[in-house]
Amino acid sequence: MKGRLRARIRRVKGDPALALRLESYLRRQDGVIEVRVGAATGSVVVLFDASVLSTADVMAAVRQGQAADSESSGEDPRPSVRPLLAGLLSAAAVLLEAPAAVSFGLLACAAGPLVKRATEALTRERKVTVDVLDLSAVGLLALRGNALAAGLSVALIEAGEYVRSLTSRRSRRAVADLLAGADPYAWVLRGHRKLRLAVSDVQPGDTVVVYSGQLIVVDGVVVAGRGQVDQKSLTGESRQVEKQVGGQVFASTVLSDGKLYIRAEHVGASTRAHRVAQLLQAAPSYDTRATNYARRFADRLVLPTFALSACVYALTGDAGRSVSILLFDFATGIRVSAPTTILATMAAAARRGVIIKGGRAIEQLARADSIIFDKTGTLTFGRPVVTRVVPLAAATLEEEVLALAAAAEKRLTHPVASAIVRAAEERNLAVPERDDSHFTIGLGVEALVNGSVVHVGDGRFMQQNGVSALPHLNGQGAASSDSLVLVARDGELLGAIYYADIPRREARDVIARLRQMGFRNLVMVTGDDEDAARPVAAALGLDEVRANVFPEDKAEIVRALQAKGHVVAVIGDGINDSPALAFADVSVSFRGGSDIARETADIVLEDSLAGLPLAVELSRRAMGLIQQNLAIVALPNVAGMAMAASGAAGPLLSTALNNGSSVAAALNGLRPLLGSSGPPVVMSSDRQPEGG
Repeated sequence: MKGRLRARIRRVKGDPALALRLESYLRRQDGVIEVRVGAATGSVVVLFDASVLSTADVMAAVRQGQAADSESSGEDPRPSVRPLLAGLLSAAAVLLEAPAAVSFGLLACAAGPLVKRATEALTRERKVTVDVLDLSAVGLLALRGNALAAGLSVALIEAGEYVRSLTSRRSRRAVADLLAGADPYAWVLRGHRKLRLAVSDVQPGDTVVVYSGQLIVVDGVVVAGRGQVDQKSLTGESRQVEKQVGGQVFASTVLSDGKLYIRAEHVGASTRAHRVAQLLQAAPSYDTRATNYARRFADRLVLPTFALSACVYALTGDAGRSVSILLFDFATGIRVSAPTTILATMAAAARRGVIIKGGRAIEQLARADSIIFDKTGTLTFGRPVVTRVVPLAAATLEEEVLALAAAAEKRLTHPVASAIVRAAEERNLAVPERDDSHFTIGLGVEALVNGSVVHVGDGRFMQQNGVSALPHLNGQGAASSDSLVLVARDGELLGAIYYADIPRREARDVIARLRQMGFRNLVMVTGDDEDAARPVAAALGLDEVRANVFPEDKAEIVRALQAKGHVVAVIGDGINDSPALAFADVSVSFRGGSDIARETADIVLEDSLAGLPLAVELSRRAMGLIQQNLAIVALPNVAGMAMAASGAAGPLLSTALNNGSSVAAALNGLRPLLGSSGPPVVMSSDRQPEGG
């Protein structure tokens, strides 16, 4: 027997990410058959097995789901305006000449959160913090019978707390926006049937159908259809992106127009959007030396502020002046603006394909003056690419040589075979089918193609099979660092195919940009020999190359630069780069790099070096904003203290100056999110060089 519960949860309304998490939690409960949580209305509908659960059990599960989300999300609670309103009402009651009991009662309600924060600071942290300072000032005003000033002071203090909570939530939600609005259901083709399944039931390999206006819920490849996709939530792109067969699409983006059939590659927590959100939400964003020092410095000023207030009272006997001094602090603005700037920068970077794992990474990258690059897979594509096809027989075309080689190599999995097949595909060549083949590891492949025996391999392989190769190669070389395979048919040498692990197309521009940004040392470090390393370095404009370097030696190179006083960034993608990444001041890897490199890295790029100067630029801007915010907080407070001591600023103006500077610093810290996000980083995989 089915039971049905419908409830309206105010906290869910307008929060799609919470709606999705609550729905996921309820689905895991025994006896629950179906769940629908609507973020637009805040409604929760649960169908359940009445023989297993009662209505009370389901309602308890709904409450537990909300509580579990509050505990696990790590997000600041939704800010309340009630203390602010109570403070204003307290002041209004005085102006309206209401009984003192009314105005002071409202003041007591308004000051509740402040009392709680101050008490926790004294009892749990055993510190005299800014909240203790604020409470002392409000208490003194109340004891003097000045409910008007006390009420307005509490209102302004709580307004500052409200803005702090809002800005913190805003920067956190910029990360959660990657997941917000996610549809819990998807249309999936299973056989000849189209099924509406929960997203959690979609498997890699499933074909997901997405219609115009719907959210894409998987990362995958378009196998049929065509459409315009809005990727703004994930990449920051302002323009629609056309997707057709073969195009890559991502979860949390929206199909604005058209219809797509998508082969799911990544679902649920393995999608790019979820990985971005999880990394950012787990990141320690409050760990920069600058902000830690500033916060400690501000807290140390609390006791001197008490002392200054006491001295002013002793000298002037004016309690108003001493109370006004107590209303100034430096920590609130720092407490608001520094983490907001860090989180906003992390979210802005994530929208453009750069994952920064914490505040320390931002600070260190902003300070870095040296970068060590791995070669293979970092400065280069990390796989061979055909660079040249040379016919060596009369009346033989490049296309014929490449097509025969691709036919022989077609179903082999080694990297050179893949490069040859890919080059033929990029030239749109008609590759004949092979009838039989035999592969000799380390030498080459023999195949039967259109009745002819085709050999593809090195010089030794040709000689073993009766093909005289070397005399025909005089003067036909390519770049000195290129490797080659030979192609023969029925014992006659037809041509040579040269290949190399060529530099990424964006690499030279990135190196030039980093030089313009003031980096003093740009070094390529590789395990390859000099012959392979030097041409790549020369092509990219790198002067310093370290070749034949073992993994442990890479770490020594990092430490040697650090010993000279340099702040060193290391970028690499392989297991062999991990020691250097671990010793670096800040480490960078790629999303497609090895697991250990990604885990070690402080910053993870999409598969393009273009994200590196972007990360540097954002990090330097963030540290500039933090310094700017320190000035925004410090200058009004120092000036305000002097005015309060001289009697030129009363309690209300003092509170306004202090909290106004905090609000200004908080809003300034959001600038990375409020400004133009710019275009997303273009991945190298989208710009592969053509074969030949």
